[in-house]
Amino acid sequence: MKNKDIKPGDKVRFLNDVGGGEVTRIDGKTIYVIDEIGFEVPVPVSEVVVVERKNENVSEKSGDSILTPNEDNAINTSHSEAIEDESPYIDPHHDDLNPRIYLAFTSENINSGDQKVDFYMVNDSNYFCYYLIAETGDDGLARGLFSGTLQPNTKEFLEQFSTTKMDVSWHVQLILHRKDKPSRLFDPVNELVKIKAYRFYRDNAYKDNDFFDYKAVLIPVIKSEFERRLENLSKKKTQRIIKEKEASNEKKITAKKQNRPEIIEVDLHIHELLDNTSGLTSAEILKIQLDKFHAVMEEHQKLKGQKIVFIHGIGNGTLKHEVRRQLNTRYKKHSFQDASFREYGYGATLVII
Repeated sequence: MKNKDIKPGDKVRFLNDVGGGEVTRIDGKTIYVIDEIGFEVPVPVSEVVVVERKNENVSEKSGDSILTPNEDNAINTSHSEAIEDESPYIDPHHDDLNPRIYLAFTSENINSGDQKVDFYMVNDSNYFCYYLIAETGDDGLARGLFSGTLQPNTKEFLEQFSTTKMDVSWHVQLILHRKDKPSRLFDPVNELVKIKAYRFYRDNAYKDNDFFDYKAVLIPVIKSEFERRLENLSKKKTQRIIKEKEASNEKKITAKKQNRPEIIEVDLHIHELLDNTSGLTSAEILKIQLDKFHAVMEEHQKLKGQKIVFIHGIGNGTLKHEVRRQLNTRYKKHSFQDASFREYGYGATLVII
């Protein structure tokens, strides 16, 4: 991102102290300011804000956009005392059709055992950004963690975290709008951002960027057209792998079909299911028989065309009645009929999956 240079003659206001003055000279990242009583005061460039440009009639006021002499710090820290009515810095080089909002993490002790990261919201756009970051609890309800307004082309420090506690999933909601002119109306953004602690320990996790004088981990909340295309490509690749796996599984199932028996016989007589039935009531015996029936149906119900014969006997008809009641209700998508009288008499039911 491009930025305007602070030049001698510009009028600035101190961010961390009362007062300000006119810039007399610049030495690297230090500027010298003549204050109201005539003293020349050295001040870090990050601790001032330009309120009036030399030879410009229009003042550029900003409570949280710090204009610096290098492009590496083009986006600057948003301060809580800033108000939306102050005129923000508008970058003419921005692509206003693709605003960029980031979650940013920086650290002074990269790769240390007890690593701390400073968490920022970064607004790399000419839009005001209302934001809400929330976490969903086990009860399914959202709990707000951070909320506020980012002025255009600013960044705001929110909190310091231990990286060991950064296995989190945050819901990030954004609303963007322009105040200086009519603009495109964006749909509200609602993204689930998953952050893993291990990524902060990778050698290449922290990268040079346009927003800080040091390396940072940047996570885009609003993706660019290129990132969306890349993500779609990744999704297509994933879908292709899934389809290939499904096709492989279908081949395996087909192979199993070729080897499966034409008819499966299941004898539900209790003496075929248990070695000893002493002490069991009629209700308990019926439950054991029906449990076997359900287990066989669940195991084979995806094998289309499979034939299963359940041998229930004649007896008093209770087991046959329960089997057919289950087939008419729970398994009604499968057809059934009396099994072959020649082979089973009246005591069996044929189910066709």
